[in-house]
Amino acid sequence: MEASVSVVMITFNGDLFFQQQLNSILCQKYLKEVHIYDDNSSIDFKRILREAANAHGIITLHENKGNLGVIRNIKKGLQENYSADYIALADQDDVWLEDKLELCLKEMLVLEKGDNDIPTLIYHDMKIIDENDQLLQGTFWQNRRQDIYEHSFQTNLIVNLVTGSASLMNKELTKYAKDIPENLEIYHDAWLGMVAYTMGRVKSIKKPLSAHRSHEKSLTFNQKRSNSLLKRVRNNVMQLSGKEEPLKHQFQFIECFLETYESRLETTYRLNLQEFLSLKGKGYLTQKKHIWEAQNKSLFS
Repeated sequence: MEASVSVVMITFNGDLFFQQQLNSILCQKYLKEVHIYDDNSSIDFKRILREAANAHGIITLHENKGNLGVIRNIKKGLQENYSADYIALADQDDVWLEDKLELCLKEMLVLEKGDNDIPTLIYHDMKIIDENDQLLQGTFWQNRRQDIYEHSFQTNLIVNLVTGSASLMNKELTKYAKDIPENLEIYHDAWLGMVAYTMGRVKSIKKPLSAHRSHEKSLTFNQKRSNSLLKRVRNNVMQLSGKEEPLKHQFQFIECFLETYESRLETTYRLNLQEFLSLKGKGYLTQKKHIWEAQNKSLFS
């Protein structure tokens, strides 16, 4: 393969695990360059980043003068590297397995079939490790029960299946980064994943190709599941009482997505999105039934 990958890493005070993650990236095959976007970290961490950039010619450090926040920083990184053929996003505290980029790029080229004018996304499962590099039980997908059904447009419609730091996107998909909303409780990966599922091509890889670090200061989002019994009981009470919808944030996301791209969507996808939004206000049991039916239609044989 002659193709190569540009890595965009966002950082913020990642002293503890940055070097380990950087080392795992630098040993990847088909790596072209690493762009680090630091969101105005401490002086000490900035020094670490500058030393890394000085030590490795393929690293370019971009230092924000103020704090942009996760979404705006990622949008900046993607938009400023729009000319890259392929981009892999990286968290500052994960660890990449040695064949991550190689396998993702291989699947990308197979999916593109020489046509790179269509938004294309490859994403994979992840192992879970703690602060001491100890392997935790279950993979990222298993802990969310996302391993028991097929990953498709229909299942991605009810819950985001894509994790940005476990993905590879082509140039055409990065063009949609400018549209990612900054006022919703969704992340960049949900937006770009839906773009790929509705207007492009997607391939999910069941094999974990990186280790996601679960710890209190995880940068992109709180990795911890809602394991608190009290919190789960509260959520169920709120939803059963009708004060909160199970798909509340997903409705907001799809409304914004449809408003942005309605004229560009194929009729089938547009109608499916509109049908999904028709569930809004239908109540807890109706929405839960829809979730259950979508997942069970896609159960692995």
